[in-house]
Amino acid sequence: MKHINKILTGLMLLLSFFLLNDVAYAVGTPAGTVIQSRSKVVYTSSSGLRSDTLLSNIVSITVAQVAAINITPSTNAATTTADSVYVSYPLTITNSGNGTDQFTLSSTSSKGWTRSLYFDTNGDGVLDPGEITAGVITQTSTIAADATYKMFVRVFVPHDATLNGQQDTTVVTATSIFDNTKHNSAKGITTVNTANLNTIGSGLSVLPTNPMPGDTVTYSLTFTNTGSISATNVSLTDVINTSQFTYVSATTSQGTFSAASIPATWTVGTVLAGGSVSVSIRLKINPALSFGTVLSNTITATYTVGGNTFTWGSNNPSAAIGVVRGVQITPTALSVAAEREDTVLYGMRVKNSGNTEDVLELSYSSTTSLVWKFFRDSSPYGVYNTDDLLLTNTNVTPSSVDVSTVATTDTVRVLALAVAPVTVADQDQDVTTFTVTSAADAAKSQGAIATTTFNTPVITLVRGVTPAGTIPPGEEMLFTITYQNVGHGKAYSVTFTETEPDSMTYTLNSVTINGDGKSDAADSDGVTVTTAEGRKVITFTLGLLNASSSAGVIRFRAAIR
Repeated sequence: MKHINKILTGLMLLLSFFLLNDVAYAVGTPAGTVIQSRSKVVYTSSSGLRSDTLLSNIVSITVAQVAAINITPSTNAATTTADSVYVSYPLTITNSGNGTDQFTLSSTSSKGWTRSLYFDTNGDGVLDPGEITAGVITQTSTIAADATYKMFVRVFVPHDATLNGQQDTTVVTATSIFDNTKHNSAKGITTVNTANLNTIGSGLSVLPTNPMPGDTVTYSLTFTNTGSISATNVSLTDVINTSQFTYVSATTSQGTFSAASIPATWTVGTVLAGGSVSVSIRLKINPALSFGTVLSNTITATYTVGGNTFTWGSNNPSAAIGVVRGVQITPTALSVAAEREDTVLYGMRVKNSGNTEDVLELSYSSTTSLVWKFFRDSSPYGVYNTDDLLLTNTNVTPSSVDVSTVATTDTVRVLALAVAPVTVADQDQDVTTFTVTSAADAAKSQGAIATTTFNTPVITLVRGVTPAGTIPPGEEMLFTITYQNVGHGKAYSVTFTETEPDSMTYTLNSVTINGDGKSDAADSDGVTVTTAEGRKVITFTLGLLNASSSAGVIRFRAAIR
């Protein structure tokens, strides 16, 4: 035993593994490699003079395949303009597994942008037209262990100025076909730099917002290039609505303006990143526009970035024509003449000169307290007939009536009627003011003055006798009555009466009127002689005496008893 221990004490025990293939790969020995190993023991005698070697049996192991992928670079980054361009990122896929493999390819975009995968046929890292023509790939070809496959991911950047400063992350993933649990990814980060004039979209304003017809309004716009690069060839246009507006003037803080044709144009030029431009245009509103008309005006901007043109349309700021109340009254005559108890008539036109429909009211004031009635004048115009509608009042003012609702710019014909009083004197005058008023706005009114001159008869009588003085009994005298209508009105049914005075005897058939002899009989000559209480009563019927007629003379004879 001691001898054996001695031997073991000097024994060197070696356990060794001998690899038959010593090539190194990313994840180890190639798949399918057979590895054989055995043990060797060397020992000596206690004296050290004898050495022996012992080999064990050989054990064989076959290496299994392990999938692994590596994509480089793990992150690509690029900055581009939003100019309908493609951004291409080169990628290298390495089969870092220990056996031949293929890889399926997929991609995602954080912005949902379009992307395509292409094979880099010449391996130069540049996406050539021929490689695009060759078509989109969805998986690699077969790749040996530790071999590489070069490709591109191509990302389409939309033509959109609003993308300034935004980033898209496109992820390309390669998955082992041998073992679909094994995959790897790489990213391409695209940052968009572009010019952006989107502040135009909501920047247009207008003052005043509630203008009147004929007013001038100002449309103003200030916009800023909120992008990170310049916008070039910037221009703005205003297609002026000529049914609503007439151009007055315009301004711009940069460039020039021309209104030589429609649309009117601002030529701005280049707007640097962060730069602002202010423009304005003054437009006169069509005076004929009615209440509530919505005003419409917009401005459109165009500019270029790279080789493409962008367009922004402005908002249409809220503005509408305000209410304008207006009335007009136009009499057909400013003055008339009327006799007592005559019907006085004035025709007038009442107009709604506002820009919206209105109820027009008619009122009056009379210096002689005439009572007027108003009628809606029907055909024939200016002549009262029974078809004319009597207008009534719906308010508390007795001298006011409603003409009714009148559309804008419409005119209503009205008749005003009154009866001349009996008590007026010749050439008395009535001054009546007819006033039309907007029911919606009492401050809007207009008056028309009508002067009526009253013509009445004025009869003068002058009595004379020949001979005059002291007359003896039995002598005959000639009586003269001179009469005249000196007034401006006609005297109707004019009758004089002469009663035989006491102590006098009327001479029968002695009457003359204006030189014409008259009989006492009851005939048509205008003279009648009757007896009342023993006295002769002479009646002179003259009938109508025209205004301002010549003087007339009545003569008759009588004797003193």
